[in-house]
Amino acid sequence: MQRDEQAVEDADLTIVNTAISVAPQYDYVRVVGEDIDLIVLLTALASTHSNVFFQKCGRGKTPDSYYSTTSFNHKFSNELLFIHAISGCYITPALFGQGKNKFINLFFKHEELLNRAATFLNPQATTEQVTEAGENVLVALYGGDPATQNLDALRYHSFVKAAAKTKFNLARLPPTTDAGQLHAMRSYHQVQTWLGNEKDPLKRGWMHTPSGLFAKKLEKDPAPESLLQCISCTCKKVCTKACRCRKAGLHCSLLCKHCIGQSCENPIPVILDNESEKGEAPTPIDMIDEQLECEDIEL
Repeated sequence: MQRDEQAVEDADLTIVNTAISVAPQYDYVRVVGEDIDLIVLLTALASTHSNVFFQKCGRGKTPDSYYSTTSFNHKFSNELLFIHAISGCYITPALFGQGKNKFINLFFKHEELLNRAATFLNPQATTEQVTEAGENVLVALYGGDPATQNLDALRYHSFVKAAAKTKFNLARLPPTTDAGQLHAMRSYHQVQTWLGNEKDPLKRGWMHTPSGLFAKKLEKDPAPESLLQCISCTCKKVCTKACRCRKAGLHCSLLCKHCIGQSCENPIPVILDNESEKGEAPTPIDMIDEQLECEDIEL
């Protein structure tokens, strides 16, 4: 049987819930798709329905693949939704250089973290419980000790070690405590959505914009202002996702080699002010370039 149904918000969740609802009526139900979110949701939500299968269509000479919702029997199968959300899905962003395999291996190595993951399955969990549990998991993920370190301390020590290298990528540093807590809240909101528990997104790391819901911005800078002023990019075109400044959560500036913070898609916010506080004319760009002594940090 083929069934058509309009998704109100989350198409993948609608597909999975539809498969679960009709499973008792048929010998087997087959969900066809290529989206990893489908098989994760099926495994987490339909694990008691042995007649529900996921079919991934093959291409060319590659045959179709079939997966049973009961085939994932790891000891942390109950925490699968949390792992999927915090490691990055179609709603929550992935952490740079931290794939899903690293999260899975983390729970194999540190089974005590399963209690932290369980917090995200609790519909009554408080903001403090969610942010603390999320930060503990992220600290462990980046090689720190959750018992003695928070993300800010771990980020600083990681930066000190990395700064001694001739080349390093700032995007590989642990997130700040502020960023980690917001990521944890958005992950919690997504897990609860999958579980069918409606939560206020504005209290879970999201904010309203004219275009809809967007991730809430950080309340604190990702690094000291003196360091942020030294970050620049060498983008030759429009400064999109690969831009060093954008990756660091910053606007392009006069330090940037080609765009100088103006001719790109990540410009400095325009502040209308006809003159400075002392009434002096703005300093020419070429004079500013000569005065700057910051080094270009490889991101």
